Amino acid sequence: MAATVGCASKNYVRQETTPLINKTNELDDLTAKNTNAIKDVGRARASWHPAGNRQGRRSDQKAQAASDQAGQAQTQADNAVHRVDSLQNTVANLDNYRVVTEDRSAVWFRQRQPDQS
Repeated sequence: MAATVGCASKNYVRQETTPLINKTNELDDLTAKNTNAIKDVGRARASWHPAGNRQGRRSDQKAQAASDQAGQAQTQADNAVHRVDSLQNTVANLDNYRVVTEDRSAVWFRQRQPDQS
């Protein structure tokens, strides 16, 4: 089995990070949509349902669920952005590779003595 060792090219990293960036943008859009839905539910509740009404409580629950979903989407988007940033920093640092030190240690061996039997 052959093994290869090498550096990732910038095109490869770009190819690998593009889906993450697209997913991040998609999650940002979903977060904005959920935020607007939460505001719409709040406005609808305020205009349609008196306080303490069962429908009002359901609206509150739906708004809370939408808020939770938006928070989860934002967390996923943030995590994706951090992974992309980390990967881009790694690739950027590949161009700065250099040998820091080169160790040339001498290894001395003692000559073996014949067995005395």
